[in-house]
Amino acid sequence: MAEGNHGGAPAWWTAPGETDVFAMVGLVFFFLLVYAVIHMYARFDRYAEHRAIDTPLRTTIPTMLTVALAYEIFPPLSHFSVLLPIALILAALARDFMLWWDPHHEEQGK
Repeated sequence: MAEGNHGGAPAWWTAPGETDVFAMVGLVFFFLLVYAVIHMYARFDRYAEHRAIDTPLRTTIPTMLTVALAYEIFPPLSHFSVLLPIALILAALARDFMLWWDPHHEEQGK
């Protein structure tokens, strides 16, 4: 007979009413991994934003990174129309164009 194994049950089995430590550790690890991915995207987004101050696509690139993050973390978004990310990217392109057209307008808002 197996020792401490609830009557020959596999080692991964948890009896009803007991705490499944392996599942809890797995959940904590999963949430830390999701947090790490979001954190790395945020760091790169901030880096790209600071490096792109004088470039014509200073709003579009961070917007594209945000759309990519959303589609990577939430795969069900792929069932939505492709018009949603295209609309976001076009809005960012329009903002970049307006900042390029009248660069002093941004300075007045600060």
